[in-house]
Amino acid sequence: MFKSIKLAVAAAGLFVASFTSANAAYITDGDFSTPNGGGSFVTYNSGNSFGPWNVTSGSVDLIGGYWQSPTVGGGSVDLNGGGPGTLSQAVSTTAGQFKLNFSLSANPDNGTGLRSVQVSVGDVIQNFTFNILPSQTHSAMNYITETLYFNATGATTLSFASLVGSGPYGAVIGGVSISAVPLPASAPLFVAALLAAAGLYHYNKKRLAA
Repeated sequence: MFKSIKLAVAAAGLFVASFTSANAAYITDGDFSTPNGGGSFVTYNSGNSFGPWNVTSGSVDLIGGYWQSPTVGGGSVDLNGGGPGTLSQAVSTTAGQFKLNFSLSANPDNGTGLRSVQVSVGDVIQNFTFNILPSQTHSAMNYITETLYFNATGATTLSFASLVGSGPYGAVIGGVSISAVPLPASAPLFVAALLAAAGLYHYNKKRLAA
């Protein structure tokens, strides 16, 4: 029995340790500020990179002062540079469940309408759409915060792919972050119970041997 308790406690310890490591920062330059897009914007084509971000298809615009920053600050990226593009970053997740947050808007220079992006990370691929309203301007980009939950078995790749088929007016992203999903409230109690059981067994074993 004691061997089983020891194994359970060891497994619980690994579980907690893996969660602790899962709270590390996963996304680098999630606010698109290192490097920044300058006073206007800089276009990057497929095969290019800026900081930890890689353009894996088409082209994208790294936006500096061209329009309003997301509410979290920093710059943003128009996923259509000269045309639709894909932006990716390697993410050093561990096994577990995670939450992706990002700010979403769209380039208003071509008028109103829908602009969509496909997000791929871990075991999830999901499309997000932003509706440009007549009131939207460079100084009022109307960012919304989008959330996606995903599971990872280890390191993964986060990708944002434009679903706007042509032209330089795409969905806009910024404020990208990934965080671990907290443990259930019962998990610490479970670990504490295992430790208490192990301690009680060890105490009774010593008392009987005396």
